[in-house]
Amino acid sequence: MLPGFYAWSIEHIKRVFEAKTERDCLQALEDTFSQRLEFTFNGSPLPRVGLQKIVLGMLQTSGFCLNVDWLNAVEVPRDGSNRNGMLGGYYIIRNVKKPLPGSSTLACYERHKSVNVVIESESPDPSVDSRRIVKLAIVATDVPVQATQPPL
Repeated sequence: MLPGFYAWSIEHIKRVFEAKTERDCLQALEDTFSQRLEFTFNGSPLPRVGLQKIVLGMLQTSGFCLNVDWLNAVEVPRDGSNRNGMLGGYYIIRNVKKPLPGSSTLACYERHKSVNVVIESESPDPSVDSRRIVKLAIVATDVPVQATQPPL
């Protein structure tokens, strides 16, 4: 039996967003998301390449210093071997950098994400973990990080 979908997702999503190079990120995306991915971001359908552009843009702007903190998830296997199933989860990506409104000055944000995914094996070989996300629905918002004031 393969590890559960929550453990699989923690490992794979961390590899995507905590990659230290563009090459590592692209490989993590390849290992995580199916080529036939159905993807929506805040209700708008996007092609798989749209996901790649979003992730690479976040990583490059942050200086490849993002951090993922999973808060919770619910997993539902479709079979006893965890080869196919669904996961709904919530995580925060920290150290997101983006321009302040009306400015080119970068500010620090946290991206709060709720995800619903369908995960399926792409190979009939039970000895290979060929699971990939085939459907991904993201609801996300960026929350400004307040700079902490030194104590008086």
